[in-house]
Amino acid sequence: MTRLLGLGAVVFVLLELSARIYLFGWAGLVPSKINSVHGLLQTGYVQSSPAARLGFEFKPNVDGYFKLVPFRTNSRGLRDREYEPRKPENTFRVALLGSSFALPAGVSIERAFHSLLEERLSGETRYEFINFAVGMYHPRQSVAMLELRALDYDPDLVLFTLTRLATPPLVGLPSAQAPGGERAKLPAFRKSYPILQSFLFRLLSQRSGSDPRTPRVHVGVIEGLFIAFVERWFPAAETRPSPGAGPARAGGHVSEDPADDAILERLAGIGRQTGIPIVVLRLEFEDTAPLTADLEVAARCRSLGLHYIDTRHAFRGTRASDFWIYELDPHPNWQAHEIFAREVASFLRSHGLVSAQLPQ
Repeated sequence: MTRLLGLGAVVFVLLELSARIYLFGWAGLVPSKINSVHGLLQTGYVQSSPAARLGFEFKPNVDGYFKLVPFRTNSRGLRDREYEPRKPENTFRVALLGSSFALPAGVSIERAFHSLLEERLSGETRYEFINFAVGMYHPRQSVAMLELRALDYDPDLVLFTLTRLATPPLVGLPSAQAPGGERAKLPAFRKSYPILQSFLFRLLSQRSGSDPRTPRVHVGVIEGLFIAFVERWFPAAETRPSPGAGPARAGGHVSEDPADDAILERLAGIGRQTGIPIVVLRLEFEDTAPLTADLEVAARCRSLGLHYIDTRHAFRGTRASDFWIYELDPHPNWQAHEIFAREVASFLRSHGLVSAQLPQ
């Protein structure tokens, strides 16, 4: 019996290692990388924000991995290089707002679509695309980030990104999105240890019909016991975002959270007040027809004087899973970001929002 159990354990370990190599390549055998395959709130990279409307934000000066790729934040807690709030001369600044697709999750910052745009647009005029995106942010939080942080950088243009899950609430429809903007309902900032999970089990579970687009946190028995031990003997000083829900002060005035179905109106008001063009960018890479909510959001944006672009037409005839960062996670990979960059560049050029000569 002992030999049989031992043989079973050896077979399981070999199958588990094979599953990790299949999913992640040789990175699946690197502890620091495999331990980065989890949700944002389980990374240890986020903290409560002093601005109640934000709820949570990135810690400054992070240096690690997230979903297998290097993940760093600057001294102001942005996943980007250092930018001084004061804009240099001969510089065109773009503020990028959004959640995990814009962050982007599982793609190195050098291959993110906004980094590609910054590199390809810059010539006589220097273009700076400053990344204010935070994974799991609801559009309300992105509006707050624009008002409380991004406007301080004197942007010339705003790219406000939306995903499939974030779109329906903007026109009063329900969404299955994780409660990014409902701070009191957020899970604790509970660090997880994916190296102790079974990716073989997760792979078999997905192959049996589980939808990888459904947000979930996978915690196995061994990992659960380890987390319980860590939390018992090494309690974190801070484990949950502050649920405060009061006004936050920005630019000398008090600003309240807009209702979900008033977010586009809020964006349009910011654009009118500041004179900054605002582009609502629907980041999508699935070859699907626009839903009713998508069409309503597009129509409302245009009626409010907001620019609107939907990238999915660039993926016609393709298979969405070819653009996942890996099989268990349907965030767009670097190939998708190359296409995003091309489509956004073409849109900005054709609408006169940038002046640099773009590559064809």
